Amino acid sequence: MKRPRRLSIYLATVALLGGFALHSVSTAHAAQVITCHYALTMRFSPALTLTPQDNVVTTVGNPDGVLSQCTGDPGMNGGQFVSTGIGNGVTCGVGSYQDKSGGVDNVSWQVTSGESTSGFTWKMEPISDLLNVQNPLSGGLSTGRYKNATWTVTVDPLQSKINLADCNTLTGATGLTSMDLAGTAVFTIADSS
Repeated sequence: MKRPRRLSIYLATVALLGGFALHSVSTAHAAQVITCHYALTMRFSPALTLTPQDNVVTTVGNPDGVLSQCTGDPGMNGGQFVSTGIGNGVTCGVGSYQDKSGGVDNVSWQVTSGESTSGFTWKMEPISDLLNVQNPLSGGLSTGRYKNATWTVTVDPLQSKINLADCNTLTGATGLTSMDLAGTAVFTIADSS
């Protein structure tokens, strides 16, 4: 008994499309996620108070920014980072901070091979929101090993020290000059295919 020609064409088409579908599934890549513990000391000049100020410079200087206990890339163990940012109209409770034009924002990765430095961008929510906002510090990697990746951090209140009482100059405090933050940093590298 002969099979109708239409059925043969139909079966061949289904087999071809099924092959494409299997190929697409097998070659799809999920985003790479790298997770690290971080610790940093951020300094403010001038000191933050309850009065809005412009041109408040924030710095994280080497070796104050540390990445450790990293997972997700066997060739990378951690790193150290430095940054310079600026905020306008900011107090301890209002405003946001971001890269300072001409400032230094880079991370030196501890890697077994490949690129060992990256430039990054960042922004930060107001100091008073650091423990309440899900991702109070975030940004992107602009160059280097994980170029075009995004990053976010969460702040662990048990490992961080933010003395907001220093902000109230009415009580004799001189302003918030620095804070220590620690928690988890997550780098997400989008699928490049």
